[in-house]
Amino acid sequence: MSLAAVYDEVGAPDVLHLAYVPDSVPGPGEVLVRVHAAGLNPYDSKVRSGFLTLDAPFPRRIGGDLAGTVEAVGPDAQYWDGTPIAVGDEVLGRAAGAVAEHVIADASSLARRLAELQVTVAGGLHVAGLTAVSCLATVAVGPDDTVLVGGASGAVGLIAAQLARNAGAKVVGTASAANVSFVQSLGVEAVEYGPGMADRVAALGAVTAVFDCHGRDALDAGLALGVTTDRMVAIAAYAALTEIGAHNVERAARTPENLERLAADIAAGRIVVPVAATFPLDQVVEAFAALESSHAPGKIVVTP
Repeated sequence: MSLAAVYDEVGAPDVLHLAYVPDSVPGPGEVLVRVHAAGLNPYDSKVRSGFLTLDAPFPRRIGGDLAGTVEAVGPDAQYWDGTPIAVGDEVLGRAAGAVAEHVIADASSLARRLAELQVTVAGGLHVAGLTAVSCLATVAVGPDDTVLVGGASGAVGLIAAQLARNAGAKVVGTASAANVSFVQSLGVEAVEYGPGMADRVAALGAVTAVFDCHGRDALDAGLALGVTTDRMVAIAAYAALTEIGAHNVERAARTPENLERLAADIAAGRIVVPVAATFPLDQVVEAFAALESSHAPGKIVVTP
């Protein structure tokens, strides 16, 4: 038996509590992971609150992103490249119910964690990191581009902005006044949200692509500046997919191979991913409250 964060009804963060759950035995292709860090995502909050409907019985576990140590291996468990996975391996990736001491994961969905990559960073990387990778897979950018990233201080936006910069593009990122200096520290030109944002962006030059990692404002600014909708990606302003024809972020790039590559870039210092705050497992309510309020750039991570 080990502890997991569970909830018996939808609602605010305080519906969450800890409960002992049986430690499952990994089946074919599966591993049991001792979780060291579990990043929280807006999706987790939306399901727990009832904003998104989940067809699953109560009590429900929560979370998905993780980093940890493999403690047991099922038959034929292999990494994405066919390499056998072993007890003691340090891994990152995603598994249902990851805000817990232990979780069962599909071995082929996991990536190897380099020792140089902090476990708290690795534990919050899967969703945000692969969404950012998918932005560039949906709309490729390079040295001839200027990319407007809406919400460049958010978990997805800060990674997408750096990936675009590393691809040679000039990057303009939107942020609140409090986060402008952080966005600039990433090598990104920053503009504040709010009225007149399109004019502030225009003053920095022509824009050729837009990644919406925050809301409709960046897309509307792009339209005002003549960016064609085939060069726009919407991951937050879902209505824009049909209203203006922006691209939904494609899914094919969300692979453990790409996660491993991204993790290597972070470990080498080519991309910076901050952790806004960490919370022990018995403070999971406080962790979700922090996620759902304004917080410093980076991920909120639970460390069981």
